Amino acid sequence: MTSDNVWLRTLDGGVLSMRRQRVSCGRGWISKGRLLALTMGCVATAFAGVGTAQSELSFAAPGDEVVVEGTPMPGAAVARDEIVGRAEVDRTGVPSLTDALLGTIPSATINDTEGNAFQPDILVRGFTSSPVAGTPQGLAVYLNGARFNDAFGDTVNWDLISPLAIQSVVVEAANPLFGLNALGGAVEVRLKTGFSDAGNTLTAYGGSYGRASGSFELSRTFGAFALYLTGDRIHDDGFRRTETSDLRRVYADLGWRNDAAEVHLSASGADDTLGNPGATPVQALNADIANIFTAPNSVTNQYAAVNLNGVYRLSSATSFQAVGYFQTLTQRVPNGITTQVGPCGDGFGLLCNDDGTIVTGQAGQPVPDFLNGGAYSGLSVQKLATHAYGGSLRITQSNSLAGRLNRLVSGVTYDGSDSVFAAHQVIGGFDPFSRQFLGPGVIQDQPSEGVNPVRVLSVTQYWGLFAGDTFTLAPGLDLDIAGRFNDARIGLEDKFGGPVNGRHDYRRFNLSGGLNWRFTPLAQVYASYAETNRAPTPLELSCATPAAPCSLLNFFVGDPSLRQVVAHTIEVGFRGGPERVLGGRLDWNFDYYHTADTDEIIYEATAYDPNLAFYRNGGRDLRQGFEVSLDYRSKRMRLNLGYAYTDASFRTPLLLNSGVNPAADPNGTIRVQAGDHIPGIPQHRIHLTVSYDLTRAWTIGASAIAQSSVWRFGDEANQTKPVDGYTVLNLNTAVRVGRHVTLFALVNNAFDNRYDTYGGFGPVGDVRWPNVPGGVTDPRTASPGTPLAGYGGARVSF
Repeated sequence: MTSDNVWLRTLDGGVLSMRRQRVSCGRGWISKGRLLALTMGCVATAFAGVGTAQSELSFAAPGDEVVVEGTPMPGAAVARDEIVGRAEVDRTGVPSLTDALLGTIPSATINDTEGNAFQPDILVRGFTSSPVAGTPQGLAVYLNGARFNDAFGDTVNWDLISPLAIQSVVVEAANPLFGLNALGGAVEVRLKTGFSDAGNTLTAYGGSYGRASGSFELSRTFGAFALYLTGDRIHDDGFRRTETSDLRRVYADLGWRNDAAEVHLSASGADDTLGNPGATPVQALNADIANIFTAPNSVTNQYAAVNLNGVYRLSSATSFQAVGYFQTLTQRVPNGITTQVGPCGDGFGLLCNDDGTIVTGQAGQPVPDFLNGGAYSGLSVQKLATHAYGGSLRITQSNSLAGRLNRLVSGVTYDGSDSVFAAHQVIGGFDPFSRQFLGPGVIQDQPSEGVNPVRVLSVTQYWGLFAGDTFTLAPGLDLDIAGRFNDARIGLEDKFGGPVNGRHDYRRFNLSGGLNWRFTPLAQVYASYAETNRAPTPLELSCATPAAPCSLLNFFVGDPSLRQVVAHTIEVGFRGGPERVLGGRLDWNFDYYHTADTDEIIYEATAYDPNLAFYRNGGRDLRQGFEVSLDYRSKRMRLNLGYAYTDASFRTPLLLNSGVNPAADPNGTIRVQAGDHIPGIPQHRIHLTVSYDLTRAWTIGASAIAQSSVWRFGDEANQTKPVDGYTVLNLNTAVRVGRHVTLFALVNNAFDNRYDTYGGFGPVGDVRWPNVPGGVTDPRTASPGTPLAGYGGARVSF
């Protein structure tokens, strides 16, 4: 629905139009999305006027093809980058970052742990970026140059970003320049500005499962100033019980520029309530796909952020780029759970845990059997209030060294935060038909059982010093070297006077280097090595001992230390294009990667209670594989085809607790051997996305995804039947009515295939299942994918 053209205004007021998917940038090739998304990329170079960029800019009328020459960021010439532009995000008329990534990045997959399409786990090359607390995070995420990973658990709340506001997304391979958590790479999201987006739109659409949405975009320029404003509202009932979601998001950007500088002040906000039915026993899903395990399960996110970023050209060879930001997030998560309590049966009318100990409440008072032997359940209530702030300063210098082009980027970053996490667990009744917790209940305070109210303050300070250099060794041959020193300081304070107190310091210097050789005008080969690291999060450090496990990732009882995770990545590949094929342009990529992690942090349940768990270093992991992609574009057709092979495995033998796994030994443990596959990561995946203009006003499109089976979480030893692979086909169409109105429609899962996006195990015997014929005895759980769904709407531009 949006134009594929990209417009930039140059320093002297000229207008530059680009229509190529990839533009030449020095001796390397980068995508147009990088040009728009990275201030340290070619745009910053153009503003700086360094090297040959100023003299080689081509000015054109709309529709002309333009090649922009410049100097790439260190590492850009050798690192695999994947670009998701605004056209991909809004391809069907219903903007979706998740669909755009799945339809563009060969190795991108999802684990729908929460059972809500607005809160997926997004994986790239087997590394996760997830909103679920406790998930080992392996991708660094940046929003307009500011760190977006939540400071308390490194989680990423994708629902806070309005897809309508996205200008482009760059998915980078592992590179130390992106700081902490970039084990598998980085995801950089760049939002629209008044300079980059000249449209004004109103959009409304609706469809299956009660979906209704409205949004707007406004863009204005006032001399040297430009304003962009957008907002959207979505209501969705979902296809499962308790899945109702409401999202309200706004974003605004005010920009200013002159011949030497450009500055943007942006603000964003979100107020989202997301229903998360979560994983449910497969027997219950077979009886009714709408069934859930326990309830309520929801997440409420209230978010506000301010970002100030800009670039300043000091001279023809030197420029400065700076970012400053402040973010605040208030999150509330009520979660219905099973609980192993019941009448003691000793005649005193008290409740006991399944180990025979008496349940205690606040002040250590015994809890009576207040339901007189009725069914009990639990409610976990957790709250998080986080303030994150920081900034970065980067200096770019381009000059001649020994008669060769040389570009140096150096800088400093700081990311700080203070977070207060509070949680408690309530014991109450249970309605087996609605699956709901029934209150009011009694707060359980029993540290010996890993269940006690907590209130913990965490303060983090992350410093980074980095430098990278690109040097032209010979015509067509570039050398990239980079290094970064990371200093992470994490402090914890128990506000209830408990044991969660301490300070943890982590430091590491990471290196990278690579070569890029363009052996023909249309093809290049490259190779690189990179080191990256991740410091343990405050969440993980608060629960890192098997002697005193935590309940549901939340109830902290100690502060032992964990070692930081270090990744070593080797990558080689070929890249080519754009080549003229059948009247269009063809770009292609082949990338092989090998990432070895040491001291990977894993989450392990106790053998005696699946609701109690702890974190520990689990040794070495390996993620290796290759990706192949083809991108073809002509005047009427656009096609993207990708295949990924991902081999993700444990390399250190482990003895893990997995008491709910039916394949566990009598002690509730499983033995993981070197070579066993990491759960949740498919070995094979293929995607195809195509659109075709039947006429100048009518476009049709389709996307298909097929992936192989995955092992269940909790079955790291690969002993049970995996979750089946699946294939999903989506269809879409759009008709432009006149100059200002576009009607669109889409059908997802057109063949109504039944498939699962997540698999695990659960304590199914802890609650009754009267609405499932024959009851539930199989501990396997799953999150089902969305069945057949259709949506339609209209967009008006003015």
